Amino acid sequence: MSTTPCGTFTTSSWDEKRPEQSGPSVSHARVTNAYEGLIEGSSAAHYVLYYSGEGPGWGSGHYHGYEQVTGTVDGRRGSFVLEHTGSFDGTTVRTSWTVVAGSGTDELRGLRGQGGFEASEGTSAMPYTFDYTLEPDPSRASDAATA
Repeated sequence: MSTTPCGTFTTSSWDEKRPEQSGPSVSHARVTNAYEGLIEGSSAAHYVLYYSGEGPGWGSGHYHGYEQVTGTVDGRRGSFVLEHTGSFDGTTVRTSWTVVAGSGTDELRGLRGQGGFEASEGTSAMPYTFDYTLEPDPSRASDAATA
């Protein structure tokens, strides 16, 4: 997998209601993001987060979720779903993601890929990596020429 960033995203909204209890807890977050770079567009995500109740800042833990991205990948329009798996330690979040098989629509049918990001607290534009393959679309002249 590539470790060279191919764009950035910013979080537009984060709606999470964390339990008020101390110690280990589970929470749900609804998130929207805006992408620039190889991926251009917007997304809506749902995350389930586990907080260990330990660590600085927001604490440490793990999360899992799904994000539906609508826009373009390398100029091809459609939508697709990313499956996220990540961890956080109070100041840094580390995430890997994979395109859910069969989730690509329109010109993104057949999209497969993986990537992720690492961001520190206070980062507004988060660099991401994304390695992908896309089945040729015979209706696109540029794809038909390479098929």
